[in-house]
Amino acid sequence: MADSEGSAAARVRDREILDGTRVLGGGRKRSWWWLLSIAIVFAIWQFAAYSYDSVLLMPPPLDALAALWRAVRDPEILLNMGITIKRVLIGFSIAMLIGVPLGYLMGYSQRASAVIDPLINTLRQIPIMAWVPLSIVWFGLGDGPTIFIIAFVGVFAVILSTIAGVRSIPKDYYDAARSMGAGRLQILTNVILPATVPDIITGARLALGAGWGSVICAEFIATSAGFGYVMVRAQTQLETGTLMALMLMAALVGFTIDRGLIKLNHSLAKWRFAE
Repeated sequence: MADSEGSAAARVRDREILDGTRVLGGGRKRSWWWLLSIAIVFAIWQFAAYSYDSVLLMPPPLDALAALWRAVRDPEILLNMGITIKRVLIGFSIAMLIGVPLGYLMGYSQRASAVIDPLINTLRQIPIMAWVPLSIVWFGLGDGPTIFIIAFVGVFAVILSTIAGVRSIPKDYYDAARSMGAGRLQILTNVILPATVPDIITGARLALGAGWGSVICAEFIATSAGFGYVMVRAQTQLETGTLMALMLMAALVGFTIDRGLIKLNHSLAKWRFAE
């Protein structure tokens, strides 16, 4: 039993290192690596802008940063960003509500997995943008198609991560719980749920990342409001600097959401081992 607990702790430690909640060498060293990576990106960007010698094709970093500063103070852009974030959160919530129970069912029951797995694997092979025209037919223009796309693209990551978490639980955990008289509900709440939290958070990160990218693409086509719509408008007006600023803005919002989930994972990991 001690070996199983040790291996579980090792898995959490390795996941924290990959997620960035535990970095070898301390926070100061991490900050230097971040600054170095940002400097490299901006150096390559500046070199590309110098090579193209065209503000239309490749505006220099300082121009894009100036456009970013204007964008974060533009009420219309912020309003459309809020619309997109609302759509992402609704679609993400739907993906979690469907994906986590299905993942638990398929991870725990081989029969359920044998029945559902072929359908899941078939649907997730369809390119997500292929669903956009059909989603417009089903839901019309507006929030409906984009929320559907976010939920659809995110649910598979949640299902697969949850399945992996359930199947990675050592058999000793189940045997120990049953030997103490635990029923199925108690096994679910006291064994499966705590053990699979990191995997569910990983699936949530993947779902949010995929949903964030997909919603902006869907907003290019299926709506007249949202962050993707603002980007299309900038493209039609040949405002390349604004386009790059909006891309940076989208990256910062996505990065912030992802860091929040990592912090949540870290807090829940402490709770698991405190129990």
